[in-house]
Amino acid sequence: MISESTVTSKSGVQKIGKPVSNELPTVKDANINLRDRLNDILTTEKHNLVNYQIAINELINEDLKQCAIDNRNRHQDFHNRLFIELFNLGEYQADIASAPQIKDTYEVFNNYKTQLPYKQ
Repeated sequence: MISESTVTSKSGVQKIGKPVSNELPTVKDANINLRDRLNDILTTEKHNLVNYQIAINELINEDLKQCAIDNRNRHQDFHNRLFIELFNLGEYQADIASAPQIKDTYEVFNNYKTQLPYKQ
C-alpha cells in the first residue's frame, strides 16, 4: 500500500488514496459485487479479531491461549492484506490533514495524559 498516493475528489479535496478501480462498479445495484464481498469479509474479520482478543484475555490454559494468539495473528495478517487490497482498489481514502490540524489533534490527545490514572 502506497499511502503517499493522492487523489482529488469531485469537490477538489485532496485525499490520501487511489482512484476507484475499474474492477469496482460505479453504480450500486441489487447484485453482490466485488466491493460487497470484500467489505463483507473485512467486517467478518473485524468481528473475529475482537472475539479472539476477548478469548485471549479470558483463557486460563497457556497452551490454548497461545493457540488463540497464533490464530488471532493470522486473522490480523489476513485483515491487513484485505484492507490493503481494498485501498489499492480505491475503496478507502482519507482527507489530507494540514500541519495545523495535526498539531491541534496532537495537543488534544497529549492533554488527555493528565486524565490517565498512572504517571507518565
